[in-house]
Amino acid sequence: MRSSSEVGAPALVRLRGVAVAAVVGVVFAMTAASAASAAPVGTIPPGASATSGTVVAWGDNAFGQTAVPAGLADVVAIAAGRFHSLALRSDGTVTAWGNNSVGQTVVPAGLADVVAIAAGGYHSLALRSDGTVTAWGYDIWGQTAVPAGLADVVAIAAGGDHSLALHSDGTVTAWGDNSVGQTVVPAGLADVVAIAAGLDHSLALHSDGTVTAWGSNGSGQTAVPAGLADVVAIAAGDHSLALHSDGTVTAWGSNFFGQSAVPAGLANVVAITAGYVLSMAIVGVASVDEVAPVPSAAQAPAANAAGWNNTDVTVSWNWSDGDGSGIDPAACQATTTSVGEGAQILSGSCTDRAGNTGTATHPVKIDKTAPTLRPTLKGGLIWYGSKVTVKANATDRGGSGIASSSCQPVNTSTPGPRTLTCTATDRAGNTTTVTVDYVVGLTVTKLSPPAKTKTKAGSAVPVTFTLSGSGGKPIPATLAQQLSTTCAVKVTLRGNTATCATYNPTKRTFTATVKIPKNLTPRSVIPISITAIAGTTTIASATTSVTIARETHRTEHPEQSHR
Repeated sequence: MRSSSEVGAPALVRLRGVAVAAVVGVVFAMTAASAASAAPVGTIPPGASATSGTVVAWGDNAFGQTAVPAGLADVVAIAAGRFHSLALRSDGTVTAWGNNSVGQTVVPAGLADVVAIAAGGYHSLALRSDGTVTAWGYDIWGQTAVPAGLADVVAIAAGGDHSLALHSDGTVTAWGDNSVGQTVVPAGLADVVAIAAGLDHSLALHSDGTVTAWGSNGSGQTAVPAGLADVVAIAAGDHSLALHSDGTVTAWGSNFFGQSAVPAGLANVVAITAGYVLSMAIVGVASVDEVAPVPSAAQAPAANAAGWNNTDVTVSWNWSDGDGSGIDPAACQATTTSVGEGAQILSGSCTDRAGNTGTATHPVKIDKTAPTLRPTLKGGLIWYGSKVTVKANATDRGGSGIASSSCQPVNTSTPGPRTLTCTATDRAGNTTTVTVDYVVGLTVTKLSPPAKTKTKAGSAVPVTFTLSGSGGKPIPATLAQQLSTTCAVKVTLRGNTATCATYNPTKRTFTATVKIPKNLTPRSVIPISITAIAGTTTIASATTSVTIARETHRTEHPEQSHR
């Protein structure tokens, strides 16, 4: 294990266009267009000047580590190792200078599309836009031997002689020196959002604001303080730093140079960095936020023109905090969804980081129940030519009320089966449709012979009748002729084959003659049925009957036979 004076770990922070990297003996400042408005960081050496995107360095220059290359510009990030320096330019290329005893400043040929850099004791790392990592420099501990297949990397960190990579899925890969367990990533480590590499230890910040540490604990640098929470940034040297969401800082580990002794009253910190034996913090301007978050409610799905929905509704609150402390996502209700039916008031709340709580309400009206229909027509037989009006009788149990309801007209102009359709829609847009089957029928009138008319066995009996519609009015001759032509009207004597009835347009009657069998018993009553059919549906029916008369035989008187 190395002493803190042997090698230095890089640290990099950004704030409003200013990036600062610190390590033992070296401090960098990168200026940007907004740097003039940022809080001062260190002091630019006498005679030095800076323009947008350039770098200023001062301190130990034994290996040229503070001799910024002439013409270096368009710099967007910097990092400092023990005795070397790195700069990332806006075009994704990297410049390195300083000690090159182990190749730490020999940038690999063709290195491009770089989005982040890190400098270790004597090695360098670059993260490319495709999520892969390139490493160069000292490799005695394997710190530049990037693991095969390493991908989906979103952040990198370089320690004394080890390297860390954070993946997009919140897991961490470590490689290099493992003499004190600094590359043994704890089993199950997940939900990581930031990493830091110290001299001989490693830190991981979780999405829930907690910190995990592993590696050397010779100075307590991996003994995370009990109850440490609400952390938003981490840094590591031979000690560890944590920045809390409230702008305060916690430090632990080596304190030989006071690097873990957080100054009394330090507050409103917006960024931290750590050299191996020093700590730095950028302090923002204290601000007061006394205004609660406000929502911009958006309802989905939107209500219809009547102000109703026929499904559950979700309101997205879209909170914003105008006074700048920012909303706390964990303390803000993102959405509220309706439950059940009827008029409801959905509510939400949100607390910003200053502790102000805003509340909001949003009225909705929900009706998910379709109307009920009970048409006045119940089905069955309706007389031909009759006038029938049907009411839908729609009711709505969902609460929005009936918007419209109707039934089709009843068609009695043609005999036969028919279907009536009724529809109702409520104000929420729910629709119900019901159908009612009915038959347009005819009546049999002026039926002859009347029931039980006496007739002789073996005789021919003509059956006559009229087919009528509503009010007993005979059906039109064209309809009657059509029924006659298609043999739709039949007369049947019990047990015999049906006989087609023919239509007499002059008398407006139907006639069919039935033959009475000869072998019938006197006084027998023989039914006669009349039916009219449309397709397979009976549209008219009636019955009559005949009674078989007794035969009378004429007998001569005995006396007359001798006359």
